Amino acid sequence: MVTLTFYAGLKDYFPADMNLGEIPSDIGSLRQYLRGQKPLASALLGQCRFAVDNTFVDEDHLLRQGDIVLVIPPSSGG
Repeated sequence: MVTLTFYAGLKDYFPADMNLGEIPSDIGSLRQYLRGQKPLASALLGQCRFAVDNTFVDEDHLLRQGDIVLVIPPSSGG
């Protein structure tokens, strides 16, 4: 199982925390899976960064059982 945590505007589409029993192979596959689940969030998901265990990762980062994945949309502020 992989635990996903969503932030900011993504909470309009997904619960704050979500568990996946079937694990996509990598972050790129996870992004595609999420786009398929919520097509209206596709553009926002395309701009998001992903972190695994509190470290930003690339699209080809392999996912493992027990990973905690943070899905972080762009932010601004001051």
